[in-house]
Amino acid sequence: MSRVATDWAAKQRPPQAMDKLVLWALADAHNREKGCAYPSIAAVEEFTGWRRRAIVDSLARLADAGLIIDTGDRIGRTRQVKVWRFPFDAERVRDMHP
Repeated sequence: MSRVATDWAAKQRPPQAMDKLVLWALADAHNREKGCAYPSIAAVEEFTGWRRRAIVDSLARLADAGLIIDTGDRIGRTRQVKVWRFPFDAERVRDMHP
């Protein structure tokens, strides 16, 4: 968990109020050293109590709003877990690798 990420998530206004819980789940899974979050859908289901379809829809809205960025990387045994970056991480990575 990253305090920076959870503090940032708390200040955001996602497209739908309920999306904030998914944003918070990603922030809770944020790896500060790597600058990304990669919780499985199952982990977000457990965090939120929501069904898979609602989470997938929420992730799409959050990405469309620019609150999360799909890095294109996939991890996990089946390489299906998306690796997400927050806008503040993208800026930090850009500063580190101009």
